Amino acid sequence: MSFRHDDAKVEPQFFRLAPQSDEVLIFLNDTSQAARRAETMTLATLGRFSASLAHEIRNPLSAINYAAQLLEESSRLDLMDRKMLDIIQQQVRRTNGIINSVLGLAKREPAQPQQFDLCQMLHHFATEYRAGFPLDNDTLTLDIPGEGILVNADANHIYQILMVLISNARYYGRMPDQPAHMTLRVLPQGNTCIIEVIDRGPGISENASRNLFKPFHTTSSHGTGLGLYIARELAQSNNGDLKYLRRSSGTCFQLSIPIVQSDNHKKATH
Repeated sequence: MSFRHDDAKVEPQFFRLAPQSDEVLIFLNDTSQAARRAETMTLATLGRFSASLAHEIRNPLSAINYAAQLLEESSRLDLMDRKMLDIIQQQVRRTNGIINSVLGLAKREPAQPQQFDLCQMLHHFATEYRAGFPLDNDTLTLDIPGEGILVNADANHIYQILMVLISNARYYGRMPDQPAHMTLRVLPQGNTCIIEVIDRGPGISENASRNLFKPFHTTSSHGTGLGLYIARELAQSNNGDLKYLRRSSGTCFQLSIPIVQSDNHKKATH
């Protein structure tokens, strides 16, 4: 027998006060506290492991980057070769950025927010994604306002969050034997900008949605269960948030980040 309330799980234990007595002492144990302590210990272990893993990854990554720089100096590369070389160098930089983000998360280092044009950044993200991960029959659509939107966040973190969401949408957000259709939509709302990542797949069950952002929770045989957890931690470190929005069909994740207020808007609000 157990009782649940939100994230708490209470299990009662019954002790008879005397062998022939009807009086019973009941202890209510909140097992969720033990689970949270175990989770904290696991994440601490992950932090130490990620530092060691980063060192192991950076060594071959540096070799790949150095070889690409030497190859770039060759005069015998045609246009297609140079495009492939650009992709290698972009992904080396991106992988190094992911390593830094995971290490920063493990050490709980703060984000380094800067002001940048979100719409321009999303166009750049889509271009890089299509170049690095050819869509074939899949589609990636941008639903973005024509005017630029100035936001204040760590651009590397936002890029990493979007990579997690788009990768999940492409892998899980497709109907059987059908191409994946992904949409990046931008919705300014007051002091906040909402970035929606939408797919047309089978959606997420109510039971699975309760654990989406818990570390090490995954329904995939080859997943780590850390992608969405790290993505939300990065969002919150940028004074934003990452939420799952239930829909009648497909899946929608909403990333919120702060908008930089213009001088005219600031005067109007005073």
